[in-house]
Amino acid sequence: MKINAHVFSSPSNRNMLLFFTGKLASVLGSGMYTFVVGLSILKLTGSGGSFAVTMVCGLLPRILLAPFAGVTADRMNRRMLLVCSDLAAVLTLLLAFLAVSLGGVSLLPVYASLVLLSVCSTFYGIAVSSSLLQLVDTGQIQRAGSLNQMAGSIGSLLAPVLGGMLYAMVPLKLFMLLNAAGFAVSTLMSCGLRFKPSAATVVHGELPDPVPGNDVPQVQTKVLAELRSSLAGGISYVFKKPVIRAVINIVFWVNFFVVSLNVVMPFVAVKSLSLSSSQYGTINAMLAAGILAMSLLLTVRRQKSSPASSLILGLSTLGLLFIAMAFPMLFSFSTTSAYLFLLVLMFLVGITVININIPVQVYLQQTVEEEYRGRVFAVVETASGAIAPAGMIVYGLLLDRIPSGLLLLASGVAIVLVALLGRKGLKNGRELESMQEQEPLPELHA
Repeated sequence: MKINAHVFSSPSNRNMLLFFTGKLASVLGSGMYTFVVGLSILKLTGSGGSFAVTMVCGLLPRILLAPFAGVTADRMNRRMLLVCSDLAAVLTLLLAFLAVSLGGVSLLPVYASLVLLSVCSTFYGIAVSSSLLQLVDTGQIQRAGSLNQMAGSIGSLLAPVLGGMLYAMVPLKLFMLLNAAGFAVSTLMSCGLRFKPSAATVVHGELPDPVPGNDVPQVQTKVLAELRSSLAGGISYVFKKPVIRAVINIVFWVNFFVVSLNVVMPFVAVKSLSLSSSQYGTINAMLAAGILAMSLLLTVRRQKSSPASSLILGLSTLGLLFIAMAFPMLFSFSTTSAYLFLLVLMFLVGITVININIPVQVYLQQTVEEEYRGRVFAVVETASGAIAPAGMIVYGLLLDRIPSGLLLLASGVAIVLVALLGRKGLKNGRELESMQEQEPLPELHA
């Protein structure tokens, strides 16, 4: 009882518990919905192309709307943004339920619900990422970021399992109602969050003053001008921060090469190694398990003073793991040996991914001014997401011409090169910021 009282007496601990629960409910609901909808579309159409559209419906809104979500997070009460995002998700699922109940299961309402849920998820994710410093103490940023990642990992790990069970037990329209209830739980958790007073000026949080006479065109013009100005201000801020520019460059290129895992690994598992679908599913689950394990560790491990060193070490390790993944295709591995080898490697990849993501989050939380934080996180989100479709297309084309083992090997080497060049970029950026009399990034160690 004493432990529980202490947890709830501390605003930071209380906030971490609430946003962890809310994030878990949100991610789990979205993941299960995408999984169940994908199976439903395959059953309805039998078309792989229709199934692929579900991926596009989830990806494109995030890429296109992340900058606008960042502006909104910087100019709007972030707790209100979290609550509105979850309520919009509830409304989306209720409308989808009505559409399916009245007209039966068809592609249009299903695709529309996926797009709208992706929009809600984009605004929710940016709001959470940019709010951590308002929710917890500075010394607990790593712990909060780890809990944020952990919620996503648990949701990703459980979504296919629970989604598969519910798909076999309940019809799609009833599942929509259950999912809406999950987002309602997330809404309640967001309502309970206690934000620290914003350091941003009132001007940044204001909307344009109404134009006399309700001149709608003038109002729209002024709103668009404000939006363009905010976007330009965020991009200008990034360009004035050499270290942040270096971080975004790293994120951009690493995500291009990491996409090879999503494209090449299914081909490797099913075609090259002749693994069963259940074995491939287990390999994927090990990635989420590694992310979860490292997230748990980081919640209790002391926050490092040099996030840059952790970032470069994590990138180098990730590149080496990708190189190791090529071994079963380049050398003579039995099916069982290859399966066990990939299980271990995917678990280690999950651990390494967290050791890359958390340092980036900690650095941005510590160094970016609050009034720009949402837009900076949106730029990072856009950089990581925008390159993914290009990577998928490139690797998809190369997979028909180049052996899968060589593709993974080349990707690993490329990630190591990004780490080396990124280390140099961070060092140069730190020196530039030092000359600009700004706080430098902690020293990188060889």
